[in-house]
Amino acid sequence: MKVVAATCDAPALVVLTGDGDSVTGETVAVPGGPLTADTAPAALAAVAALIGRHPVLFPADVYGYAVILPGERAAFAADRCGITHHILLPGINTEPVRPDRWGAITDGLTAMINAAH
Repeated sequence: MKVVAATCDAPALVVLTGDGDSVTGETVAVPGGPLTADTAPAALAAVAALIGRHPVLFPADVYGYAVILPGERAAFAADRCGITHHILLPGINTEPVRPDRWGAITDGLTAMINAAH
């Protein structure tokens, strides 16, 4: 996660894939345009709805999803088992920390995981 986060200069949705031995992350576009920290909960809800309609978007090699907020130096992930992870990123915040939206982001990631079941 920290490797992918190091390449992000704006909030990003990341698909975490793996082969059993390692996990890699790739940033992906979200419906409705560029992801921002404020639009992330709504964007994640839209992706969850899309996955619910098309479960093929959550293949076996997808281990989970994450959102990176580089300005707040934080990342959040939900894995295939439904466990959420909060990851502090190195560096100095360039934006105010807003934990009030963190819960909505992890809820959105969890909804994406649950949509495929």
